[in-house]
Amino acid sequence: MLLPLSFNLEGKPILLVGGGKAALEKFAQLSRTACHLRIVSPAFSEGMQAELAKEHLSKIEIHTRKFEDRDLEDCFMVFTAVDDEAVAEHIFRLCRSKGLLINSADDKARCDFYTTAVIDRGHIQVAVSTHGRFAGLSAVLRRHLDTLLPSELDADWEKIFNLRARAVALQSVIEKKSVITDIVRQIESRYFGNAATGVGDEHRQK
Repeated sequence: MLLPLSFNLEGKPILLVGGGKAALEKFAQLSRTACHLRIVSPAFSEGMQAELAKEHLSKIEIHTRKFEDRDLEDCFMVFTAVDDEAVAEHIFRLCRSKGLLINSADDKARCDFYTTAVIDRGHIQVAVSTHGRFAGLSAVLRRHLDTLLPSELDADWEKIFNLRARAVALQSVIEKKSVITDIVRQIESRYFGNAATGVGDEHRQK
């Protein structure tokens, strides 16, 4: 059993080693965060070069060269996507010695964590994982689940968040619980065609 986590990478120094297809997949996710992303590779694929030329939320630092041990200095998290087994093992062992979390593309044995196929709707994220066993299956499931949360509903979700914030501000605990429960039931009924039978988090709000 793995523990699903969402990391706040804002301002965090992240290292990505690699410049091919696998690295591009990692870059697609990392560049959408506000991390400080350092990328090291002796060469970059055409697809990677095209993506690097675009604007991204991340602050990106590019080094066109081979990996050096000093690249791990001050890192918060490391991602590798290299074909050279010796290089992959070397970086993995260095991360182990420094206590750094590492994700190695298509290499479950050298992973402390796995990335997920993500449906991103602003403040709503749905992540699909196969525990690193089959990334392609995660992508297929993500595409199908994506139809449940079309981007046209983004404005609706924001209204729902605002309603919940107003409900949490109510002084009466009983009234607060009643209003939040009603909001959840309406969400299930309107968007998923199923009346809610219970609420999972409203009792934790004080």
